[in-house]
Amino acid sequence: MHLRPLLSLVLIVSLTGCTDVAAVNDTRADQQEFALSGRRLVIDNNGGSLRLIAGSGPAVEVRRELTGKATVEGNASWSLTDDTLRLGVTCSGFVPDCGGLHIVSVPPGIAVEVTSDGPVRAVQLADALTATVSDAWLKVEDPAGPLRLEADLDIDVSGARSTDVTASSREHAVHLTFAVPPTRVEARAAGSVQVLLPAGPETYRVSAAPGRSALKTDPASTRLVKATAGDGHTASVRKAA
Repeated sequence: MHLRPLLSLVLIVSLTGCTDVAAVNDTRADQQEFALSGRRLVIDNNGGSLRLIAGSGPAVEVRRELTGKATVEGNASWSLTDDTLRLGVTCSGFVPDCGGLHIVSVPPGIAVEVTSDGPVRAVQLADALTATVSDAWLKVEDPAGPLRLEADLDIDVSGARSTDVTASSREHAVHLTFAVPPTRVEARAAGSVQVLLPAGPETYRVSAAPGRSALKTDPASTRLVKATAGDGHTASVRKAA
């Protein structure tokens, strides 16, 4: 009987499991600055949540908060090559408590392009934001630059001062709320679509399907709002009271 290789395998698995269990209640916080030479920041986020906030300095500041097995050396990574910031958190094995959050401070005047497989929240970004999110939701608060947004789950934009917005949810809903009148909005979702425009005298060329827009369309307007919902759902375009 070949017992020795089997015992070795059991020992390896046991030791690995002990490492995982030992890290269950661990937390860890780190911070690092990255020098960015161009006017664009590309973020490749893999395995954790991502928050983008408006920074004030010239460097990209990243703060990460790790829990559980993610705190084990080698299970989290960050690097900047050219204009691409790569953020990674590895969670595997049998320990349920494992996670990571990266908070990225974006310097003024920098356009951001994000690809993420975890939830993304962007707060008060003044410049262009392009985001593609898989298997998670996307939330954008108080943006001012052009938005190009795609996500598998919900897309929620609030307080937007952006005048040019495209948003598409492959599986859930899109909700857009504007603080200033936009010039171009295109929203599409497998679920419902809701577009809330600010009160005021501005008129819009409106297309909402399926459903009926609460806002009368003006064929001569230079402002366009197009909302398309999925089968069995409705698209709504209206102004705030």
